[in-house]
Amino acid sequence: MGWNPQTPETDVPSAFSHAARAAALAVAACALVACQGKPAQGPQPKGQATVQTPTPIASGYADAAEGLRVHYEIYGKGEPIVVMAGGFGDASSMAQVIGPLSRERQVIAIDLEGHGRTALRDTPMSHERNGDDVAAVLGHLGVAKADVAGYSHGADAAIRMAIQHPQMVRNLIVISTAAERDGWYPENLEAMGSVSSAMVEGFRQNPIGQRYAAVAPHPEQLGLVLDRMGELMRKDYDWRDEIAALRAPTLLLFADHDAVSIRHIAEFFALFGGGLKDPGWTGEPQFSRARLAIVPGYTHYNFAQGPDVARVIEGYLEQPTSKATQFAP
Repeated sequence: MGWNPQTPETDVPSAFSHAARAAALAVAACALVACQGKPAQGPQPKGQATVQTPTPIASGYADAAEGLRVHYEIYGKGEPIVVMAGGFGDASSMAQVIGPLSRERQVIAIDLEGHGRTALRDTPMSHERNGDDVAAVLGHLGVAKADVAGYSHGADAAIRMAIQHPQMVRNLIVISTAAERDGWYPENLEAMGSVSSAMVEGFRQNPIGQRYAAVAPHPEQLGLVLDRMGELMRKDYDWRDEIAALRAPTLLLFADHDAVSIRHIAEFFALFGGGLKDPGWTGEPQFSRARLAIVPGYTHYNFAQGPDVARVIEGYLEQPTSKATQFAP
């Protein structure tokens, strides 16, 4: 679980007792983190049970560039879909997504570099290399093509995978990330930029750091992970031209109170031809190459912990290029 910006000051670890510093680090930690273990505040139908942490049917490591061994877990059987967590999270933080999807699909949960059971390389992190690491896992498993979904930091890897290895991506599912760095709100950029090893003691006292210590191959490297992630988040990027050239069916999935601005969400959708004009009120509607879903009642920080992400993904995958996904006029 990451720190939620709405958490009372008394709940912030003592290492962050200064209120302003605590608030900044809270946003920084949560901006790319799946806040696991805390019930989502989004809508949930009566009788909807919380999904229990699923049990993988297999797990292992795939060899990637520079000797990195990338950890993966497999859940369920069926058409394969890759699922990747947000910053500092591992597969357990995506239980509300993995559980439902694995009922009829094979979910391949991947721990990106420096996350979960995957170690660090000797060189700085990069989104591009994360995309290659995803391809390495699929190659190791003999999976020629899969649906690829990622949340936040994991969505960055999903985008790079689709750009760099388009032949391996059946459907791209982007959950709560930006096509360029300036797509995040300014306060989020400022907070992300503050992530460094100076936060290490605070991280060790919260569930994110405790989970890392429990599963990481080198828990003593937490400070280095924070430095590497901070460096990555301070680096400028702009993938809009490359995204506009993608041809894989794509779902863009955001919370209505996301850390990515609504303006940028509209710009992101426009890269696929969406939201630029009326699709046509007579004759055959002209749909864009992507589908956009904005789910009410969530923030960036609890989105992946509610039941709706899995529901929207499953509905989309049933008919990713459907011209009418709800009803016929």
